[in-house]
Amino acid sequence: MERPLLLPLLSVIAGLSLASFSFFIPPLVSLPLLVVGVAALFPKSRVPFSIVISLLFLLWGNLTLIPFLNPQLPPRHISHFITDQEQIVEGVVDTRPQRTEYGSRLFIQAEKICRRDGYFPVSGRLLVTVEEGGIPYISGDRVRFFARLRAPRNYGLPGEYDYVRHLALRDVFVTAFVKRHDQIILMQQEAAFPLQRLLDRVAARIGGFLDTHAPPVEAAVLRALLIGEQGAVPRSLNDAYARSGVNHILSISGFHMGIIALVSFQLLFQLAARSEYLLLHCNLRRFILLSTLPVMIFYMLLSGGAPATLRSVIMLAALMLGLALERHTEPLDSFVLAAFTILLLTPAALFDISFQLSFAALWGLLVLTPMLMSPFHNLQEGAPRRLLLFLAASVAATAATMLPVAYYFHRVSLAGLLSNFFIVPLMGYGAVVTGFLALPLIWIAPPLASSLVTVASFFVWLSNVIIGRLAALPVINSLNPTLPVLLLFFLFGLALTFLRGWARTACCTFAGGACIFFLTAGHFRGQGEMQIAFLSVGQGEATLITLPDGKHMLIDGGGRPMGGSSDGRSVGERLLAPALRSLGANKIDYLVLTHPHPDHTQGLLYVAENFSIGEFWEGEASVPSSEYLELKRILEVRSVPARRLNSASGAHRLGEVLIEPLSPSPRVLRGDINEDSLVFRLSCRGVSVLFTGDIGFSTEEKLLLRPELLKCTVLKVAHHGSRHSTSEKFLDAAAPKAALISAGYRNVFHLPSQQTVDRLSRKGVTIWRTDRDGTVYLSCDGSSGRWTLGGTRQFD
Repeated sequence: MERPLLLPLLSVIAGLSLASFSFFIPPLVSLPLLVVGVAALFPKSRVPFSIVISLLFLLWGNLTLIPFLNPQLPPRHISHFITDQEQIVEGVVDTRPQRTEYGSRLFIQAEKICRRDGYFPVSGRLLVTVEEGGIPYISGDRVRFFARLRAPRNYGLPGEYDYVRHLALRDVFVTAFVKRHDQIILMQQEAAFPLQRLLDRVAARIGGFLDTHAPPVEAAVLRALLIGEQGAVPRSLNDAYARSGVNHILSISGFHMGIIALVSFQLLFQLAARSEYLLLHCNLRRFILLSTLPVMIFYMLLSGGAPATLRSVIMLAALMLGLALERHTEPLDSFVLAAFTILLLTPAALFDISFQLSFAALWGLLVLTPMLMSPFHNLQEGAPRRLLLFLAASVAATAATMLPVAYYFHRVSLAGLLSNFFIVPLMGYGAVVTGFLALPLIWIAPPLASSLVTVASFFVWLSNVIIGRLAALPVINSLNPTLPVLLLFFLFGLALTFLRGWARTACCTFAGGACIFFLTAGHFRGQGEMQIAFLSVGQGEATLITLPDGKHMLIDGGGRPMGGSSDGRSVGERLLAPALRSLGANKIDYLVLTHPHPDHTQGLLYVAENFSIGEFWEGEASVPSSEYLELKRILEVRSVPARRLNSASGAHRLGEVLIEPLSPSPRVLRGDINEDSLVFRLSCRGVSVLFTGDIGFSTEEKLLLRPELLKCTVLKVAHHGSRHSTSEKFLDAAAPKAALISAGYRNVFHLPSQQTVDRLSRKGVTIWRTDRDGTVYLSCDGSSGRWTLGGTRQFD
């Protein structure tokens, strides 16, 4: 039977996919299927048996995710001990701690919790995020820390990565946060996981050696290339590699494993060839091929065993076994075998981004490259053909990963071909080879290892310099595929690979045509319609307005309330940008900052750098904060026109929309940045929204001098619902039908204030909150003029 594992693989994928949409098949269904399967063994036709086997694999795939996506957690699971109070938690580190640019993350098997009323034995896995500093502990260490436990929760944003499912598939249902690494105390070493501890020690020794003998940036990149620790690579450098289309080079994948396998084979062969006994008594090439496998497996475990690495080892193992046994190995059969084996071992890997991108790129190399090279089949072997093959492989891998990359990262690089031409030889044949040769010498000959690390660092440095230039080339931000488009793309790939004749033509035409339709349909939406999206960005504020003419206005960008650079800037990249692109806002025509506090400013930094900006509007308030100064610098470099608005600016008409600035005064500012927030009323088609920034009672009193200007349909409640704003008199003047409060879930400021909520309730105002309702949409049907208000969580 041709490709015997293909049908079981597709069945497992189908079962896993159904489970990801919360469709779970009752386990009892397996009993009649087994009976039918046994009966299907007897007919001569294989069709009934194949159908039953496929259904059994589908059921198996579906059932394997139930403990993660629909778990029945035991009474002593740590998730049942979540409170608003901080608690002492003790447990064992079960995997190697992950470094980040500023801090680290570690997964812990919880053992007990200490509270005022005593010790309680618990079970379950949790993720602890350390904001500052690396963790000196390794797998098997028993540790203790003091923190508030939280249940993972998505923000409720359009286009948001499902972080809750991401953690659930890793058996994590609880998270915790500590400020510094020294707040985690070591209680006992070598409490568990002896094999993993050995690997962690080896990795720690290698990482320490690299840190000592290479410059910091180059050491971080070498850590990623040689032991799979990507977290320490500076965010700006990682972003530059991504913009250049070669961020795959920073993770250990098939390319790296292939080079390592080749180097290992050559080294072992040269050593073994010196033995006269081995030359006379065994097939040396076969013996060395098989001897290379343990080296690859050990290196895979040392580097963390990511799906891309595991896939590479499985396929290389199949190839080596085939060569050793002098049997031909079909690449597509190895491709299917690798995918099937990984999903059998770790079913949740299907939803891992690296799994999908790794197999998509390999599919491009195996299927698209021969198609691209077919017009040149008469070209003789030599340098021109090898160069053409390299270019064809780069085009194939880029094309195969374009839609998945756009779906997950919301941008596609145009510099990929050029970048691969320079970076693959430098990093692959330069840094990886010299770095790998240095690894065993760290223990045997440290001075020689240091010299090799210096050479590898040079290759990394040169690569970084080139990437710095290539990253300036434009990227495609307007390609925003949805999940149906991604599924259709995978269907297209399956049809192109495994079908023949009219069936292949029909499936490819349908899937390709549907992809193009869905990708282009989004460019025609929104014309004539008005929508305001109050985005759920945590304890910050951001609002996207889609005007009837299709233009977009972004008011504030969210961020960390207390400022800081460790993850505040990433709010724009991780939360705001995907939401904007999901809503079709690839260009921001009007970028508005109500006041320059971090929780309104930080997210705008990424938007200002990576989106086309028409105009920048701000109030009179200014503050020499790092975020605000950086935002102004970016806008100035990009020559974005700026405008200051105040109560004397007069109304601005944007088509059907009227913008009326109400505050601050153009003359004397009060010195309180919140009180100096830009306040304005937006009116369109008989409906108005009052945006109030973070003003308090003082500014409200001044606005009450002209109460007729405060009338609104929807009130954006000031200062996240603080008790120092939204007075009774202000509400009487505004008389809103609905109010929107932007606040972070279970935030440390306990906002919104219950007093503010009570005042709104007494006035009969319908309250919407981003901390409970997710992103809230105010939309209008262009033909009927009917307005609706709804939250993400309500409809999801």
